[in-house]
Amino acid sequence: MKEHTPSPSSAIPRSRFRPLSLPVYLDNYKAPKKRMPRPPVEPPLAASPSPKQQGFQITSSIPRMLRPSGRSHLLLSRPRASAAPTPLPSPLPLPTPKAPVYPRAGESRCCQMLIHGLYIAFEDDFVDSGLARSEDLRADGGREFTHFISLSTHHKASIKESVDPTAPRSRKAALLTHRLRLRLPRLYSPIPPTAAELEDKVRAARAAAAARGCELSQEDYYDVVFDEGEGSGFTGLEALQLLAARDFLGTSGLSGPENDSGVRVLVTTPRDHRTDAIAVVMGYLSGVLGTPVRRILRTQDGMAGVLPIWKRTVSAECAAFIEEVARL
Repeated sequence: MKEHTPSPSSAIPRSRFRPLSLPVYLDNYKAPKKRMPRPPVEPPLAASPSPKQQGFQITSSIPRMLRPSGRSHLLLSRPRASAAPTPLPSPLPLPTPKAPVYPRAGESRCCQMLIHGLYIAFEDDFVDSGLARSEDLRADGGREFTHFISLSTHHKASIKESVDPTAPRSRKAALLTHRLRLRLPRLYSPIPPTAAELEDKVRAARAAAAARGCELSQEDYYDVVFDEGEGSGFTGLEALQLLAARDFLGTSGLSGPENDSGVRVLVTTPRDHRTDAIAVVMGYLSGVLGTPVRRILRTQDGMAGVLPIWKRTVSAECAAFIEEVARL
């Protein structure tokens, strides 16, 4: 029987526990050096321009050991002399001031020629002051007017015609100034109407509205009570006054639209009596031209050379009244 000899390694008794898996540092063993993690690199900003684009020179004059670990520090030096400076925007040119516009002499009077030699205009603003002033308006070619028809609320007589001798305008003949004054009713009287007068006006307005198949509204009622005629399209002149104006123009020497007799007539009226001035002229033109008043008014309203303030001022009822008086 073979004798069992134990091995040298078996002479050391084994531990019942497993050894821990820890590194054993011996004298001749060197631990590996730990590597430091790299710092994160920040991405460049897309919106910020680079210093090179701004015209600066980049120099790295700071030692590496003094630089921060995150990103390298850049030193900006002065721009090069050859770099062109950015031009400043040129200032915008100032607008040229326009020359002031001044109204011409007598422009507010709206002088209008209807036919050759016959004019209408608003009266002088100084008429209410009572001062006697010569007429500043002139006809075509700077000629002075020879005949005047004055419509005013300040005239004492209803109809008054006069002839004023003047100095000779030429060596050949001395022309006279003919004037016709027609008194107008006051549209805005300082004396208030009585209750009976107001009732009569409202009763007449309701009867006129019923004849047209309408009813008098509240707005129409106020127009009747407070409106004394302006804006209604009807003249405040009487039939005798229209006849006097027709005869005055007929004997003035106007020879129709193609007037070459040297006669110049001016019809003046207050600013709130435009209908009366047109009524005076239409009564004369209807008889001379042999044309109905409505047709003349329609032609005048369609003409581009006539100022809008003299258009559409006569109603159809007033046109019929003017034509009826003109035939007398």
